[in-house]
Amino acid sequence: MGITINTEGISDEQKQTPKFKKAYQEMYAYLSAPGIAPVISCHEAAHLFYFTMGGMKTYDSFPAKLYYDPSIDDYGGTLASVQPCDLERPTTEEEANKWIWTMMKAHAAGGIIACKLMPSLADHGDQDDKARFMDLCKTIKTTADPEDLWKQAQDAVLKELGENPKAMAGLEKFASEELRPLLGLG
Repeated sequence: MGITINTEGISDEQKQTPKFKKAYQEMYAYLSAPGIAPVISCHEAAHLFYFTMGGMKTYDSFPAKLYYDPSIDDYGGTLASVQPCDLERPTTEEEANKWIWTMMKAHAAGGIIACKLMPSLADHGDQDDKARFMDLCKTIKTTADPEDLWKQAQDAVLKELGENPKAMAGLEKFASEELRPLLGLG
């Protein structure tokens, strides 16, 4: 099974253009580079680890996607990802506080694990994750500094997963055997 890149919404005519062909080739080359597919799969598996701890039972998986952006007259893309389907915030304050901390770690987890697995990567894929983390901080109206909370969540993930060989082995096994095919990463 090879690499899947979703091109839904791009016309057959657009697919014949040099811009599209270049964007597709660049994304395909990146996704096929040695070690990238396992890192992306583990990045997403780390998110799922914490989302599951937060009560998630189902999730959607999405392969990498290319799309045309008329504002720049060029193509953009997103890497393979997962999205939890059934997260519900607990009703009691004590459970809600624990759940929020778990969600914070869920957002921070992917980049930490990607960095652990491939520190040489220039981008560990956590820019959007951090933006969602900051949105969560706004939603819960925390009085703590969101940047400090981000760092605390990253440190907790590193300790709980990244520095735990048994946890890392389980994460890599799940990512390789179950998640990677769902993400279209071979």
